[in-house]
Amino acid sequence: MNLKSKLARNSTLLFAFILGLVLIGSFLLFKSHRQDLYYEKLEDNALITAFFYFEKDEIRKIDSISYKEIETQFNKIANQSIRIYNAKTKKLYLRDDVPVVLNDRQLNAISHDRILHFTIDKRQFSGLYYKDNQGTFIIVVSGVDDVGIQQLEMLGLVFFIFYLAGIALNYLLGRFLARQTFRPFADVISKVNTITTENLHSRLEMPTASGKDEIKELITTFNYLLERLENGVAIQRNFLKNASHELKTPLTFIIGDIDVSLQHPRTNEQYEEVLKSLRKDTFHLKSTLDGLLILSGLELSEPDQMEMVRIDEILWNILEKKSIEYPEVKVALNLDAIANNEDLLSVNANRHMLFIALYNIIDNAIKFSFPSKVNVVAHEEQGKLLLKIIDQGSGIAEKDIESIFDLFFRSDRTRHIQGQGLGLFITMQILKRHNITLKVDSELEKGTVFSLLFP
Repeated sequence: MNLKSKLARNSTLLFAFILGLVLIGSFLLFKSHRQDLYYEKLEDNALITAFFYFEKDEIRKIDSISYKEIETQFNKIANQSIRIYNAKTKKLYLRDDVPVVLNDRQLNAISHDRILHFTIDKRQFSGLYYKDNQGTFIIVVSGVDDVGIQQLEMLGLVFFIFYLAGIALNYLLGRFLARQTFRPFADVISKVNTITTENLHSRLEMPTASGKDEIKELITTFNYLLERLENGVAIQRNFLKNASHELKTPLTFIIGDIDVSLQHPRTNEQYEEVLKSLRKDTFHLKSTLDGLLILSGLELSEPDQMEMVRIDEILWNILEKKSIEYPEVKVALNLDAIANNEDLLSVNANRHMLFIALYNIIDNAIKFSFPSKVNVVAHEEQGKLLLKIIDQGSGIAEKDIESIFDLFFRSDRTRHIQGQGLGLFITMQILKRHNITLKVDSELEKGTVFSLLFP
């Protein structure tokens, strides 16, 4: 069952439930009101009966014949059964033809309440306690509200017909409105089905209607998704293109060195030179593969791998490794500015990923300013840790500052320095994941400052 059918069905069920409650409530309310009106009518007739039977001794003799005629006509018009009891002895003073016997408990209840309404076998009774100079009496008038019953039956039939007609009409209108409501969705689905990896640049057209609704939100969200997919596919294609080139270059050098070495016999010194060249190219290939593996593993780093780590411990670990790799270069770590607030050095991070990010920045600073000194300085800024990596290298051209974080980007000024163009791209992805703000300040031939503001 599609959404249009479900919407029409559910709205019809809800309408049927609410309409049923309204009609049943109205029917019961009318029934109760009709019953109360009939009780009032019986009560009025009981009072009139009291007048006919107990006040006629006040009528003058000359009017007695007329009174008898009026009493006879009243009995015909009222069309109700009337009985009168002596309130004390419970003796039946005036009998009717209704085969219902009232017990003493019911008669005492009438005497106690003065007026009492009750129903026996669908017949309504109204009892009246009446006090006269001749004594105390109980007048009971009963009848069946035939007119009211017919009205209730007719009202019930009308309600039932309208109930069925209302449900049918609601379902048809619900189907129509559902089709009208979901028509824009069908248009969106039709447009989406035409989008493939070849035309990810396509975007869904926004409806011209004013205001903001779910359709516009859906189209906006989907267009944003298309934009991210387009960027992702472009990055992937560029990644594959550049990765294949970066892997092909050292492999070509390795194969070339091997082929040249095999052309004719060589001395041990010559073979040693070839092996050193092969070793260098192999390390370059390994470094590229390691970067690609790190890049592919960034998405696998889950939040539960985050922990409290000390920045100074990571920095000392990096400096220890770099001192072995670059014994000629001095890297100075200065934490004096936060000596009184060492808590700033504890951050919530993925230790391995943060190590890679800081390692890449410091490694670049060393390589591009070799053999000049590199300074790593910690500061406090608005209660946050600010880490600066300062080198004295050739600097970065202003036009290249935004591009140094692109995948496989290599500046023309630094192509002579070995690298893969992966480090800063990986670093930026890690810093974004940790909400660390990175700022780069550089001046040609004077050096570069990487400023990291930790959250």
